[in-house]
Amino acid sequence: MVEKILRVQPNVKKLYLLLRSVDEITATQRFHNEVVEKDLFRVLKEKWNGNIDDLISEKICLVIGDITNSNLGLKDSYLLKEMKNQIQIIVNLAATTKFDERYHIAYMLL
Repeated sequence: MVEKILRVQPNVKKLYLLLRSVDEITATQRFHNEVVEKDLFRVLKEKWNGNIDDLISEKICLVIGDITNSNLGLKDSYLLKEMKNQIQIIVNLAATTKFDERYHIAYMLL
């Protein structure tokens, strides 16, 4: 979904991607390994001559948090306020990979 938005909606200002992670470095590595380095980004990489780092740094803001916590688990009040003022559309792709997860925990992901 991230690739498609960046490819077909070049005027999008910013994508805030909420990731569960221990720290920012781990989140950045995870995003690059599990998203950007996939073949799905091939067309976008070709469009940007193989270097989409500038596009990513301009358009994507990785946010470390947890959807099951209050205020998405964000401790940075400035970032939370910025997100509340800037975000127009929310797409929730949160999920659990535990197929025997307790209902009240799985429900919190909705």
